[in-house]
Amino acid sequence: MERLKQQTRKAFSTMETLLSIKSDLVRTADHLEKLSQAMSGHARFMEARASSQSEIDVTAHIRSINVVADELRAVAAKIDDIGGASFSST
Repeated sequence: MERLKQQTRKAFSTMETLLSIKSDLVRTADHLEKLSQAMSGHARFMEARASSQSEIDVTAHIRSINVVADELRAVAAKIDDIGGASFSST
C-alpha cells in the first residue's frame, strides 16, 4: 500500500512538472506568434519602401519563428499524451 502511495505521489509530481513545462511551451509559442505578426507588419512597411533584400531577410526570420512556434505547440500537445500514459501505467 505504501509503495502505491509513493508511486501515486511521484506520478502526480511528474504530471505537475509536465504541465508546468507545457504551460511554458504554449506561452512561448504565443509570444513567438505575436512577434511574427509584428515582424510581418515591419516586412510590409519595408516592402512599401522598396527595400527588397531586407524584406527577404525579415520574411525568412518570420518563417523560422512560425516553425519554432508550431514545434513548441506540437511538443506541448505530446505532453498530454505522456501524461495520459503515465497515469494509466500506475
